[in-house]
Amino acid sequence: MDLGTEQRRAWFPNAQHTKAIISFIQWSQGGIVLDAALAAIVEAFGADCGVISRSWLNKNGERVASRADTRDQSNKRPLFLSHTNDILGPFTNKPKRASVFSFLDEGKDVSDLSAVVTDWFDHRNLRDILFICLDNHGNELDFLELHFCRNCNRDYREGIEAVAGELSEIYRNRRPGLITEALSRQSLVKLKRPVEDALIMSTENPAKLTRAEWRVCVLISRGLSAQAIGAELGIGPATVRTHLKHVYSKTGLDSFHMLARRLVSLEEREALHGIQYQARA
Repeated sequence: MDLGTEQRRAWFPNAQHTKAIISFIQWSQGGIVLDAALAAIVEAFGADCGVISRSWLNKNGERVASRADTRDQSNKRPLFLSHTNDILGPFTNKPKRASVFSFLDEGKDVSDLSAVVTDWFDHRNLRDILFICLDNHGNELDFLELHFCRNCNRDYREGIEAVAGELSEIYRNRRPGLITEALSRQSLVKLKRPVEDALIMSTENPAKLTRAEWRVCVLISRGLSAQAIGAELGIGPATVRTHLKHVYSKTGLDSFHMLARRLVSLEEREALHGIQYQARA
């Protein structure tokens, strides 16, 4: 049979890939923490960062069990949350175990997603995000999520697909209680500041701003007035006031002046754009 002249190059695991699989096995037996095993996978496959998360279809929610980031967190905003629900949607077609989804394959435009995801893609200069379904218990889904930058290796997708089945099998045969323990650990390391004191523009979106409210806050952080925000977004003064009213309620702030002073602060600008942005500003 003629396979054509552009036959796809076969992917073969190297020592680093093997080491990552061994680390995942060690975690599944309680030998190391999940963060260490995930870090080995992220590094082995050339990802920028990654998370393992659990999603609940009946609750439309998700929680992070593990995070790993290859970048120096003092210079780049780290990955705190999963983007599974935001990008893959409500999972109308329930995924099979070991199935791999690609943001690029979904055919979505980043600008059509939430402001949190749009900002994240831009901030980390991402090319793609792969989602690997590790386990599926009906309404409860566990995903491995790997973020890849624009300068990533071209065969990153092929490598993940080659080991997705093995990762899923190791995950399913883990020692009982390991994910519950990991979920609890991630909950403990989260910042426990009240919404009024938390960073409004952080990736965790502590005030639970909607996409429209987030965009209003981004424009305020750039120094725009309420009138200019309306013109920029193509909305009327009444709609701007409604968005601001909701933001005030969610953040515990009382006025546009207080909100603007907060959003133009160095801390909030670093949360939104990263420290390197500040160096260029």
